[in-house]
Amino acid sequence: MKDIRIIQGSSVQNLITKFYYREQKLCFQILLHLGLDQTIPYQEFSDYSLYKQVYNKLLDQKNANAAIEVQVKSIKKSSTAAL
Repeated sequence: MKDIRIIQGSSVQNLITKFYYREQKLCFQILLHLGLDQTIPYQEFSDYSLYKQVYNKLLDQKNANAAIEVQVKSIKKSSTAAL
């Protein structure tokens, strides 16, 4: 299950790109660095053109202090009965 988190552009200190290979194909992951020890993954790409479009859009949102929607994984809490 994924939840949406809204982050203001001014909260993003840096946009970071992680480059890596998956099955011999170059991939790109955008990370939002919010300061201190908080960096959240934004999106992964295998297409450079699409990556660059999204990166530029995020950069514009950051500079304009616009709201950025980030999908975050929610942790499902399981209830356990005390024995």
